[in-house]
Amino acid sequence: MDFLAARPPTFREVENAARLLTGPYGANRLYLIYHKEMPIEDARRVFAWWRKACKRSVELVPALVLRMYDRKQTDVFTAEEVRELSGFCRSEINPGRLAVYDVYSNRDQGDGLALLAKAFPDGLVRLGVQPSEKISLPFKAAVQDTWSGFCHGARNREDWLQSGFGAETLRKWVAERNAGDTPVAWNLVVVAWDYAATERGGYPGYDDAEKNMPLPAGRNKLGAGLIRQTAAKAKLAGLSSDLFILNENSRSAAHDGKDKAFYQTLREGKEYQGYYAVPFREITEIFRELAEGRWPANDGAAGRAE
Repeated sequence: MDFLAARPPTFREVENAARLLTGPYGANRLYLIYHKEMPIEDARRVFAWWRKACKRSVELVPALVLRMYDRKQTDVFTAEEVRELSGFCRSEINPGRLAVYDVYSNRDQGDGLALLAKAFPDGLVRLGVQPSEKISLPFKAAVQDTWSGFCHGARNREDWLQSGFGAETLRKWVAERNAGDTPVAWNLVVVAWDYAATERGGYPGYDDAEKNMPLPAGRNKLGAGLIRQTAAKAKLAGLSSDLFILNENSRSAAHDGKDKAFYQTLREGKEYQGYYAVPFREITEIFRELAEGRWPANDGAAGRAE
């Protein structure tokens, strides 16, 4: 199955993005998602540009999408392409870690997964694991989706922290992962669902980029505090954020539009000031505090409902 190829970024655009992401945005690890949207030859060049543009202290983790989202769940790559990409990534980008990205749970990843497990026996990451999904070998770490846990509740104290709302759900998920064997990083959220559709911010029954709203201010700090309080130290792998989701929602004409979408601001080297800027900046502040060795401060309310 062939699709129109995306335009590869220029080296200057990669430099601009790397400067923002690893500077004011506070990232010390970047997952670079590739789903054959450009030819492999172009992808190898772009991966290499990212390595050149980032300091060695910044870890780059190539993240491959192995299955399409069509009815047949078609393989994205041939076996030979998986071997080629894994060899390149090991030698040029990251010798010890690679991720498999999938937003659906428990999908058969095909023969490519075994090939990646052989190339990265101790460093395969399940990126986008769902709350109900078991994390099993060959994955040695995971980044978990947290959307409904962070979104459920229009207001922080009056809704999100109350029984039956998002804080309770998030705490339950973290406790469940404590009982497992795999370290988990937790996703901080920029894009929430449409709060206008329900009285107290319950799930509206749809995920619509035209209607999705920014996560309420302060929610990510409360959530980060809750995660730290609940997670077993050996099972807490850190915090993350899905910038692809931010871009897909910000590019909606109802919000920022294509010319001012998040990825476009990265390409141009301009700090994002669009529709979702408030929760995004909150996340970057959290990342900067972590880089300084400080867990983000909150008002102490994350562990209780009032």
